Amino acid sequence: MMASIPVTFLITITALLLRNQPVVGDMFSASADLANTFRLEQQVVNVLGELVAQTEAKLGIIRQYLKDYESVVEEKAASEEEFMERVAGNPIHAYRLMKRLYFDWQTVEKEIKTDNWRNALRQLEHVRMGAKFPKEEDFFGAAQALVRLQDTYELNMTQLARGNLWGRQTRAELTAQDCLFMGKHAFNAGAYARAVEWFEESYILAGQENNRTLRQDQVMEFIQHAINMHDDTLQQTKKRHPMAVLSHTNSFRLPLKEKPAGVQRSEIIRSRKYNVGKHITDQDDATNFNALCRGETLLNDKLLAQLKCWYDSRRQPYFLLMPIKIEQNSMEPAIYSFHDVLSDDEIETIKQLAKPLLARSMVQGRTGVGHEVSNVRTSKTAWLPEGLHPLLNRLTRRISLITGLKTNPISDEAELLQVANYGIGGHYAPHHDYLMKGKADFELGQMPPQELAMGDRISTFMFYLNDVERGGSTAFPRAGVAVKPVRGGAAFWFNLKRSGKPDPLTLHGACPVLLGHKWVSNKWIRETAQTFNRRCSLDANE
Repeated sequence: MMASIPVTFLITITALLLRNQPVVGDMFSASADLANTFRLEQQVVNVLGELVAQTEAKLGIIRQYLKDYESVVEEKAASEEEFMERVAGNPIHAYRLMKRLYFDWQTVEKEIKTDNWRNALRQLEHVRMGAKFPKEEDFFGAAQALVRLQDTYELNMTQLARGNLWGRQTRAELTAQDCLFMGKHAFNAGAYARAVEWFEESYILAGQENNRTLRQDQVMEFIQHAINMHDDTLQQTKKRHPMAVLSHTNSFRLPLKEKPAGVQRSEIIRSRKYNVGKHITDQDDATNFNALCRGETLLNDKLLAQLKCWYDSRRQPYFLLMPIKIEQNSMEPAIYSFHDVLSDDEIETIKQLAKPLLARSMVQGRTGVGHEVSNVRTSKTAWLPEGLHPLLNRLTRRISLITGLKTNPISDEAELLQVANYGIGGHYAPHHDYLMKGKADFELGQMPPQELAMGDRISTFMFYLNDVERGGSTAFPRAGVAVKPVRGGAAFWFNLKRSGKPDPLTLHGACPVLLGHKWVSNKWIRETAQTFNRRCSLDANE
């Protein structure tokens, strides 16, 4: 059966099968670049549209010539000789013959000699000059983003394929072949449960499309292969680790040959239970993170009733006429939202300053030294030097007044303001902001002396520069809360306890952007300069 699959299709799928390296493309990772890419495509479409119009006009002239000739063909005759006598002896046919080969043919010949293709190629080359076209890694990155979004937000695959993004209906749709690509991405990542679901959706779409993009028998081979891989992996895992708790993304609880994927997925969703706090597993972290991203409430009513909102001038004349609007998101750890701390003009200034400096976000290297591109963080970031614009100094001062901490990067009290822009499915997997706690001595020894002298990141202050239409919250899986991005607002928390020990409850991540885009700006405040601003405690738990 595989021999009947088109060669080009096999090549594409083979590339998907073999590809397993991290995606490092930088076009899909930020909405600013995506907007420019859509503008680029508009120019390409304009050139192609003009080419189609010119080609259709050319074909219209040729078709008209052929249509005029039809009156000659319609003269019926028993033989070629009789036919020639009939048309050659007809004065109207004779006139139209002369007209076609003298007058009409000049137009036809001119159109045939005109090379619209070469002109279109020149225009396309002009469009491409200085422009950046997507690369292979951008295509794979966009596909991985869709797989991530479906998994995080538990999107109904049928609705997703028809353009419904968490209740928002759009005109964008997926084909059977698109869903097959998604399934291959999930399969290559070892997410066999999700792969089967994508393949099954591909099978349904192939039937509805009358096998236009691919045939159902082709998809069935992928379904069977994924089912076998899922069941074999499940059996081997259970044999080695009978009490293992498997990721619901990677595996269902029972073999798929015993119970279908759709039934098992429904049972998993209905039976979910959430645990929050310090002593939870990595699987709990992942489950809580996804639940918070979906907007589910993990805290009980008693804890929620203790959370408050209030106005506070911080005993600062700066805030007397316009006190800070504070919202308490969590008691332990203490997580706060500050509302309306940035104006619209300030937001636009920050974005404009950042756009020319945006580069693919990086994370700390695996050994704790250096930085590297990773799929755990898909966004673009820019660091804004304090002297770049007068606004930056004002924001540094404002953060200091709000938090009561020293925040001047020139004096090594804090880091430069970082701006991040998230694109397709842009996210940051759960992580801690502190850099040094828990590091081995040899790892600390490889860090720059200035970094060590500044101390660790004692706290995080995060501005939200826009409202996100769907997704994009900052989720704290161990605290059981999520902070929704609100334009002009900010989130704040301490990464270290008063004892100087790290607070594991501050594990947090950026939920994938499902629809729209996301801009944030971070100020990481360092530990050493806060000696008299945040007094230490001898109690390790404080």
